[in-house]
This record gives sequence, structure tokens and C-alpha cells, in this order.
Amino acid sequence: MTRVAQSDPDSLEHVAGKVEVLHDHFKDAKSKMTGIAGQNPFGDIRHPDNRPGEHPSEAAVTTLHSFRDRMHGQFDAAAELMKSTGGALREAARALRETEEAAKDSLTVKDGSLQV
Repeated sequence: MTRVAQSDPDSLEHVAGKVEVLHDHFKDAKSKMTGIAGQNPFGDIRHPDNRPGEHPSEAAVTTLHSFRDRMHGQFDAAAELMKSTGGALREAARALRETEEAAKDSLTVKDGSLQV
């Protein structure tokens, strides 16, 4: 016997709420990833042979800022995905409710009335 998965609008909306909370979690996590604030913590890193050019500690700070910026982009993308997924689930719940209402109004089948 094959079981057909059934969806009900209330369950879809419940799941949509759970997914939308993930949106908020991604935004909170993004705000906690700040990178380097204040004085350069790598200030005493030196080239071993005193080469000219960008100081290694500045390169480390630049790298960390680039990493932070890329991660912020990832958190933003994930948050938007959760937001759109929640919206799609709510839209599916609305469509199910409309379909159920339309079916109630358009057809009534009584036991045995369609037997050949």
C-alpha cells in the first residue's frame, strides 16, 4: 500500500514560522561577526628580512576584513533564502485553503453514487 503525503495549511504555516525564525538567526549571527575593531592586534608582526611593502600585520587585517565581508554576504543570502522559503510555504497554505473551499462548494459525492 502506497501512502500519499498529506499537507494541511496549519502545518505549512507552522513550518513557515519556524523557517522565518531562521532568517532572524542568520541576521543575528551576521551582526556578531565584526572582524577587527580598534587597534591592530597584529601590530608587532614583522617581515623576517625587513622587506619593504605592506606590513604583514596590515595584510592580516585586510584578509580578516575580506573574510568578514564574504561571510556577511553568505549570511545575507541565507537569511533571504529563509525569508522566501517561509513566504512560499505560506503561499502554499493559502492555496490549499482556497482549493479546499472550492472543492466544498463545487462537488458533493455520496457513498455509492458514482459506482458503475
